[in-house]
Amino acid sequence: MATQLSSRWTPFYKFVIPLLVVGGIGTSTVVAYLHPEPQNMPPGLNPDQAWILMAVVAVIAIALMWWALGRLMRVELDDDDLLISNYRTEIRVPLANVAKISGPSRSNPQRYTLTFEEPTDLGRTIAFMPPIAWTLRRMKERDEVVELRAAWTAARSAAARRR
Repeated sequence: MATQLSSRWTPFYKFVIPLLVVGGIGTSTVVAYLHPEPQNMPPGLNPDQAWILMAVVAVIAIALMWWALGRLMRVELDDDDLLISNYRTEIRVPLANVAKISGPSRSNPQRYTLTFEEPTDLGRTIAFMPPIAWTLRRMKERDEVVELRAAWTAARSAAARRR
């Protein structure tokens, strides 16, 4: 039986939030382009150029969301393997192939990064968001991540003994 390591909210963060943000900024850019007169611009900026400012904000927002949310994957622990999916492709990676587990990030939502010894079909590193915990102890690791670290240590030890 596989243990779900990533949050069930991962698809929402990966697909819905970027769509809403890009849609909102895109709509604001179009409105600023089509109707520049009602815009409240900072002093020194021409209202006719408000759409350029919004377009720059849109590009920056898209880049930040791709970096923070677009790379999130669904991760499950299945005995000594990880099942990793980007929602189009699912791969199975031996847990012993994980070189490093980094995290939690200081972002919200928190992310963990898995770095592999050898590149996989989804890249050399993947990021996942563990289940969201509604707690005041923000830096306390989730039980799923504790289980992952324990299984990873055991798999690395077993691989070292076989060599």
